Amino acid sequence: MQVPVAAQNFLELLEKSELLTAVQIRKVQDRFKIPVTATARETAKLLVRAHVLTPFQAERLLEGRYRGLVIDGYRIREVLGFGGMGCVFIAEDPTEDRKVAFKILSSDHALDAGLLTRMKLEAIAGMRLDHPNIVRTWRMATTGAVHYLVMELFRGISLHELVALHGALKWPMVCDMALQVAEALKAAHAHGIIHRDIKPANLLIDQEGVTRILDFGLALIKDAPEEEFSLSMLFGHDCLGTPDYIAPEQSLDSRHVDGRADIYSLGATLYVALTSHVPFPEKTNKAKLDAHRTKMPRNVCQLRPEIPPEVGALIAKMMEKDPANRYQSADELAHAVKPFAQRKTIQFDFRELVTLRAKQARAKAELSGRKSTPQRSSITSASGWLIEGNHPIAEATDSFSRSETPAIRQPEPDRIRSEPVRATTATATRPPAYKGPAPAGWRLQISGAERTVPLVKARTSIGSSHGADVLLLREEGVDSLQCWLEYDGQQWKLHQESKTKPTYVDGNVEARCTLRHGSRITFGGKTSLKLISLTQAAINRKRVIAFITGLIALLTVTGLGWWILSLAGML
Repeated sequence: MQVPVAAQNFLELLEKSELLTAVQIRKVQDRFKIPVTATARETAKLLVRAHVLTPFQAERLLEGRYRGLVIDGYRIREVLGFGGMGCVFIAEDPTEDRKVAFKILSSDHALDAGLLTRMKLEAIAGMRLDHPNIVRTWRMATTGAVHYLVMELFRGISLHELVALHGALKWPMVCDMALQVAEALKAAHAHGIIHRDIKPANLLIDQEGVTRILDFGLALIKDAPEEEFSLSMLFGHDCLGTPDYIAPEQSLDSRHVDGRADIYSLGATLYVALTSHVPFPEKTNKAKLDAHRTKMPRNVCQLRPEIPPEVGALIAKMMEKDPANRYQSADELAHAVKPFAQRKTIQFDFRELVTLRAKQARAKAELSGRKSTPQRSSITSASGWLIEGNHPIAEATDSFSRSETPAIRQPEPDRIRSEPVRATTATATRPPAYKGPAPAGWRLQISGAERTVPLVKARTSIGSSHGADVLLLREEGVDSLQCWLEYDGQQWKLHQESKTKPTYVDGNVEARCTLRHGSRITFGGKTSLKLISLTQAAINRKRVIAFITGLIALLTVTGLGWWILSLAGML
């Protein structure tokens, strides 16, 4: 059959990508009878709807970027996440007939000895450890130009993302996470592997509440001295880890720690899960390290009185300065936390979560001043394609396979809040359904600055960037784009946008909630925003005036009655 030129060009790129062979493409042409008038975009949409291509694959081909969609036989399907080393994709394993997480070292870092060493350590640990609470690694290889890891595909939200989006979690759920991580660490330590970088970003939780550890890129492995030496030469031996979660002894000498350092880091991680705050919110890394060595954090029970004292004592013991005063093994910790653990399902839309990750990575690339490099069409050149806008094809078509990227609505995450919230991870960036103007008479009263801002838009942004409708100082705990206030035609709602800085409504961390007259919004600093309805304020004033008037009248009548009675008594 005759295929239009635009569609033919698209199909030629599809063949060059090696996603389909020439024979398979002819079968596609015959089966779907591509219209004579079809454009390349229409052809792409048709193939996405038919699940021949994923939206990500189609968008790449529409850009003319066909290289890198098949690497060593692995067919790249879509983006899964981003990290310091590069990108992680969902891919099809050609030999095992399964979908995998495919981690690629960015071409920007292909010659970085430190990152290559970290990738090797991650591979060694991931291939040795076969445990239900550890993300497995199946293969590390290179094509010569591309270094990659093939890992187990685990569709989860990181604890960092969960807390950033939803706030502090309830203690039974956190204790269950602690139990699972302790069991995983028990297995790792038994194999002579110390993680050395336990933190919220390195824990994934799926919708059933299953928790897994990932990223052993800084692991201390007893029989991998060459890799440890390379890390020491590149990063120094005295302080490998993340400042907010590092054990005191690890910050002094990272080469001679044992499993108790992981227990400390897990304690700091659980502290964040329970309070939505790091144990030591110092401004510099040096101050954070000093605090871990010399200060004790506030007990979680002081911040959350509903937490049982036993759980507060458990966290405190995990974070003892002297390793001898902590739990001496992950097994001992598991036994201690088990009585308090309760498995909970959580709600998140995995596909929207991945979309949010992509947007944040793109924003980070733009802020860092990266420039796209059109001459590079390889998928490994993250610095190029990250900062390009998405084509609308992903929004105009259904997902490539709903069963492959589940978006099942399950019970709410077990978290602390004053009312149920059904938040999804990408809601804040969607335009509101309400298209009319903002209602008259609504204001934001800003304390500290002593000013009032009228709400004239149905969608008002709050942040520290100059593009924000309500501009606040970053020192007040506000991200460049912190949150949105949206009017849906009936009421105002808050939608969280920042992934790293929480928003509080009337003292509770909120990701999405309904606002009312008098709602107070804060961000951790001194400044607060109070939502004011002039109409409601006037009604309240009338009520107060009526009450005072009635009270005066009552007092007047009472006084008059007393005077009359007194006068009658005198007579």
